[in-house]
Amino acid sequence: MMTEAIATPSGSEASLAGNGETHHKAGVWALTLGSLGVVYGDIGTSPLYALRVAVSAASGTNGVTEPAVLGVLSLIL
Repeated sequence: MMTEAIATPSGSEASLAGNGETHHKAGVWALTLGSLGVVYGDIGTSPLYALRVAVSAASGTNGVTEPAVLGVLSLIL
């Protein structure tokens, strides 16, 4: 049976070889950036959906009217 010795990096060689710590930190920052994108992306698009639904509800079956749009915008602002 043939056995091979596996060299384990030590000291500064371990950080160059990648012991997982650098990868872990990069993963945390990537997740943080991604979660901020989800939160602020949702904040940016939600008012558009809310405006559309509110104008539709305010207009009723008559279609979109100028007073309905101005009324909803005044409520939002």
